[in-house]
Amino acid sequence: MRTEPPGPSEILVSLPVRILTEAPLEPVLSVDGAFGAPGLNLSHWPGNKTPLALKRDLSTGIALAFAELPTEERERLTEGCTALVNNHFDTDGVLSMFTILHPNQALANAPRLLDAAAAGDLFRCPSEEAFVLDSILTAFGDQDRSPHRLELQGLPDRERRQLATEHALAALPGILGGDLAPYESLVQGPLEALRADQVDLQQAALDDLIHLDYVVRTAPMGAESSREPNPHCFDPGRHALWGAHLADRQLVLGPGESGTTCRFLIGTRSFFDMVTETPQPRPDLEALTRELNAVEGTDEAAKVTWRFQSLKGASPELWFGLEGLPDYIEHAGPWLAPSSIDPTRIKSLVVDAVRATWVWPEEQDEDEPLPSTGKVHFDS
Repeated sequence: MRTEPPGPSEILVSLPVRILTEAPLEPVLSVDGAFGAPGLNLSHWPGNKTPLALKRDLSTGIALAFAELPTEERERLTEGCTALVNNHFDTDGVLSMFTILHPNQALANAPRLLDAAAAGDLFRCPSEEAFVLDSILTAFGDQDRSPHRLELQGLPDRERRQLATEHALAALPGILGGDLAPYESLVQGPLEALRADQVDLQQAALDDLIHLDYVVRTAPMGAESSREPNPHCFDPGRHALWGAHLADRQLVLGPGESGTTCRFLIGTRSFFDMVTETPQPRPDLEALTRELNAVEGTDEAAKVTWRFQSLKGASPELWFGLEGLPDYIEHAGPWLAPSSIDPTRIKSLVVDAVRATWVWPEEQDEDEPLPSTGKVHFDS
């Protein structure tokens, strides 16, 4: 049951903000990251030690639940903590910290914070406002795009993330209050790209395999992205894909005269510690890559070949093309190349890989909840 929010003069904790690369010896209040730090952990990352009663799908949701606890309970949970810490920079982490530091404003804007955190960690697009807030906060951590880029450039990673976090936390009260003018240049490009991607997706055929939490998007023959600059292939971004469909596995095919571009993405719902559903085991991308290369007739060491990212990552993918595709990249166009495999054959091989690791209800322990393939409900 929701309790009354803290009074105007009350703060949840008065702790210095720290970005750490390893767990400290002293107790801390760690948010979003789960890296073995002693003290209170409020995180949805694998291995977290979040109190069961506070668990939510997003770390921001967990922080909001903590903010609603009675004062005595918050003090008990944070007793001895010497800092408010995280081990990385991203939207969900910043919003979790903001919630701890500014509970009144956070609770008053809870739906907006949760939507933005979902845009950041789950690549959702519940609204353009959520996408914009995520884009702004993400830019704060980019040494080339940040409003404070001159201060960030050349700093070691930890120092850069520390400074980016401080700047983002300082800016959030104004951003939530509607002062977006200083950030228009940061969001114009991403927002225009999102809108173009959404239009492109509407032209693609959709195969929805609900029972496998899996969809296939196949573009019309020869279709190219309508984004500027045009990448000359069908390449809708992550936020357009997961904004249009919640399926954890998404195959994107762009058939053309010279072959078919391919991007098979696995979402973060099968990575984070979700409370609304039980994740399914992920398809074996390494085995699938070997099989695709065998059909393609390409060597795994070739310049252009089938490639994959480690399943240990939050949202890995498989593609045909050049090496070096960054983790969690929005668009993959520069790394994609046309495969000679018929799109129908690609779809068949990928769906076989998805089925191979899927746990059907009759195979599941009776004490375990069944996996959800319906709509995901975030924190309330």
